[in-house]
Amino acid sequence: MESPAERKWTTLRSIASPRERSGHEVGPVSVPDVAADTPVEVIEIPAESVEESPLHVLVAHPVASTSRLIRETLENFTSCRVVSTPDPLRAFELALQRRYGLFFFGMITGELSGPMLYELISKAYSSGHGPKLLAPGVIFVREKDDPKLPDSLNRDPRVKDVISKPIRIERLLEAVKGVLEVRDPTVGA
Repeated sequence: MESPAERKWTTLRSIASPRERSGHEVGPVSVPDVAADTPVEVIEIPAESVEESPLHVLVAHPVASTSRLIRETLENFTSCRVVSTPDPLRAFELALQRRYGLFFFGMITGELSGPMLYELISKAYSSGHGPKLLAPGVIFVREKDDPKLPDSLNRDPRVKDVISKPIRIERLLEAVKGVLEVRDPTVGA
C-alpha cells in the first residue's frame, strides 16, 4: 500500500509522462530541409519598441485614505502599478506572489508592525527555494503617535525614507525619486 506522498509522486509522474497520449493526436510535422550554409536572417527588435512591464508597488497601511493618496499619487506621477491592502498578512502573501519594486508600509498595521512585516518579507526573499533575492526598498509611513523607526532599520540602505503624516504629495514624490521615475502628468504620454 502506497503512502500519500508516494501516491502524489506517482500521480505527478503519470501526468508528466510522455508515454500516455491524449485523445488529440497530432500528425507528423514536416520540417523543410535547410542546408547548413544557408544564411539565417536575424531580426533585431529595437530596445524602444520592447515595452517593459510597469514596476509594481505594494502599499500596506490600515488607513484607507492614506493608501488611496499614495496609490493615486504614484499612478498619476509615475508609470508604476500600485497594489494596496490594510491587512499585513495579506501584504505578506502579495509580496511573495509577485516581484515588487518598492514597498510602502505603515509603522503599525494591525497584527504586525511595518518594520516586522518588512523583516519577514526580507527573510522570505533571501531564504526561498529559487534564486536568493534582496527585498526591494521600503518607505515607512508614520502617524503622529507611532514609535520611531529602530536605529538598526534606520541605517539599512533598503529603507528609502520615513514619511510622517500629514503627507504632502511633493514629499511623497521626493521619497520615491530614487526608485521610480517621476513624470509630469499634464504632458502627453
